[in-house]
Amino acid sequence: MPPIARPQRADARRNYDRLIAVASEAVAERGADASLDDIAKRAGVGPGTLYRHFPTRQHLLDAVFHERIVLLRDEAARLAEGEPDPLAALGAWLRAFIEHLRRYRGLSDALKAIYDKDAELMIGAHDMLRWSVGTLLTRAQEAGVARTDIDGSDLLRIGHGAGMVVEPGPAGDERAKRLIRLLMDGVGTTTKA
Repeated sequence: MPPIARPQRADARRNYDRLIAVASEAVAERGADASLDDIAKRAGVGPGTLYRHFPTRQHLLDAVFHERIVLLRDEAARLAEGEPDPLAALGAWLRAFIEHLRRYRGLSDALKAIYDKDAELMIGAHDMLRWSVGTLLTRAQEAGVARTDIDGSDLLRIGHGAGMVVEPGPAGDERAKRLIRLLMDGVGTTTKA
């Protein structure tokens, strides 16, 4: 089920955006079973407003997931334009991707239990992630600072593995940093072309 379309009226759009932001935090903190009433209250709206925008929990989870993937895509575009070092840009995006997986592990698990990989929501997310990592990897490869015998799918799989095995929170932070360094050491070339 694709996310509900964003409302057009300014006040409705603000409520929608606020609900997504609060729901993102609630899902990161408590998982996909976070209380909808608590989300509405934290967003400063009544339960009726939440349900007008998101008739079911699944609609809300879909919208949160879609928004998180769009943010990763936007981060890739920002890094491609603004970070002069292509390998640093790729590493920064992979850190953001792995952190997303660590924080939203419960959301991913909940969606995988409902959707198969051919569902529209999953295909759209995968396309955005492939574009993101592919854009940054190609840029690094063309600059001669990344190996040419790897592709974006390789990095997504390795990043996914790292994100799913490293526990959320401070205890996993150092391990995540170490895994990212190992990953980037494997991606980079030893000499520039």
